[in-house]
Amino acid sequence: MYLQITSRCNFHCAHCGMSCTKKGEDMSITTFRNALKYDGMLTIGGGEPTLHPLFWQILMEAIAHSEESLWMATNGSQTEIALALANLAKKGVLGVALSLDVFHDPIDCKVVEAFTKSLNHPSSYNTSTDYREIRNVSGHLIKAGRCKDGEEGCICSSLFVKPNGDVKGCGCKNAPLFGNVNKGFEIPYMFEDGECTIDRRKNKKIAA
Repeated sequence: MYLQITSRCNFHCAHCGMSCTKKGEDMSITTFRNALKYDGMLTIGGGEPTLHPLFWQILMEAIAHSEESLWMATNGSQTEIALALANLAKKGVLGVALSLDVFHDPIDCKVVEAFTKSLNHPSSYNTSTDYREIRNVSGHLIKAGRCKDGEEGCICSSLFVKPNGDVKGCGCKNAPLFGNVNKGFEIPYMFEDGECTIDRRKNKKIAA
């Protein structure tokens, strides 16, 4: 399940299918806790999740709750938070990816260094528990809005919870709405997490 804890972002990357801006909505702690009742792999996302005013509370509760893998991505713009996240990921507490490519604004080089695994001293970290990652989106794979409506690839092929608690079948803008974590939601019988619901609907495998 992907939890969009905020729809705010301080960057405006051409390749991002979220189309977030500096003005957006933050998920309430009640909505977040209701979303946690769903078991499974959890992704903390945005926007830029570290901009949420209760980011650390949300992250700590997610870590305490998660029995399966927990993952998030950051643009690294909040230097001190990004450094702390790199340290947690290095220890295997959760997976953290630093988005670093030509579409992102420059960030503090200390953050890049913190997310870079040493090749000269491989014994300095345990590869089985070091969950740091640097995501570099290749320019030739990008077209602005490539993820819209599932036409050229789903932005998130998992249950997608918006800041207001709405649960959608995936991250596509016209993905089916399954309900709301605060009011109740029902997942269709044929739904399979990890697949774009738009693609499945086109193939008549899942109801709209």
